[in-house]
Amino acid sequence: MPARLQVYRAMARVLGVFDSLGWRVGYRYGDRQLLEKVILPALAREVGVGHVLLVGCAWYTRDYPDLFPVSRVTTLDVDPAKSPFGAERHIVADMIALAAHLPPESLDAVVCNGVLGWGLDAPGDIDTAFASTVACLRPGGRLLLGWNDIPPYNAVPPDAVTALEDLYPRAIPGLDQHSLVALERNQHCYQAFQKPEVRS
Repeated sequence: MPARLQVYRAMARVLGVFDSLGWRVGYRYGDRQLLEKVILPALAREVGVGHVLLVGCAWYTRDYPDLFPVSRVTTLDVDPAKSPFGAERHIVADMIALAAHLPPESLDAVVCNGVLGWGLDAPGDIDTAFASTVACLRPGGRLLLGWNDIPPYNAVPPDAVTALEDLYPRAIPGLDQHSLVALERNQHCYQAFQKPEVRS
């Protein structure tokens, strides 16, 4: 077993104990607090029993699946060592390969925070990843995107991603605006999109 996976498994166990005692350890930055206390719970209410994909796993996202108590939650991360921080249904894969792991129109929502510009960097890969995301969203499905609008992380901003042209802007869950700079110091932005409903 790789050493990093052993370390992450041990960390997940320790954090699980803290969580069970009501001592949640996580980031206390305003953008993260907004996501955890407002946006994700509002998204969970919108999605209900639907299928949610959370892209990217880390020690501080370990309990994000719990924020969707009645939803079917799947997590995805390219790093196998991050699996201990994923949901029970976890996929080890790059976001560009999403369509190879989930059927078309099978997701009600995708949360992609801290991935664009943070590993998903090449323009071709970015377009492939979001084209796969759009293909996997059901009509009416939602995409919540978090990204940093400062160099070098904003080399390919969302408005330059061709695949996102197939979605329309919508209000961020729990808020009344499509786009928000949630933390000024690193220009961490949240944006929300929705796939058009099928018209008869």
